[in-house]
Amino acid sequence: MISGLWSAGVRVVAPPLPLTSLQDDVAALDRTLERVGGPVVLAAHAYGGGVIGSTRAANVNALVYVAALAPDEGETVADVFYRATPHPSAPTLEPDAHGLIWLPDEAFPTAFAQDATAEEQAVLNAVQRPISPATLSITSRLSPRRLSSPTFSSKW
Repeated sequence: MISGLWSAGVRVVAPPLPLTSLQDDVAALDRTLERVGGPVVLAAHAYGGGVIGSTRAANVNALVYVAALAPDEGETVADVFYRATPHPSAPTLEPDAHGLIWLPDEAFPTAFAQDATAEEQAVLNAVQRPISPATLSITSRLSPRRLSSPTFSSKW
């Protein structure tokens, strides 16, 4: 997505989310939005949908959810995962010895980047960062921006 936007002349910035808690990730996004300055369109995939839906930054003009989670007010990211029965081939995710969750190598191609090329999947898997279970269990507080901005969603 980034390459396509760059080639169309769109400035793209990917905020460095620490993936330690929803609040930490929203704070990291807000710092990036402050640095970027005026009007922005936020796009997110997967867990990132919960992050963009929680920002209160005034310079956000629209939200784009690409196969992303969108917790309602008072829901957790985990609630969204369990709204329906998991897909039969969905991997079981368990924290490692350090309490962090990694997507298993063998599950990565089908669980996260289904439409990517084998090379893109390998790169994405190689740079994956672990996520803390705290990111999944914090109750969402929707921003007024999410409730009043144009919002677009796609299953990709």
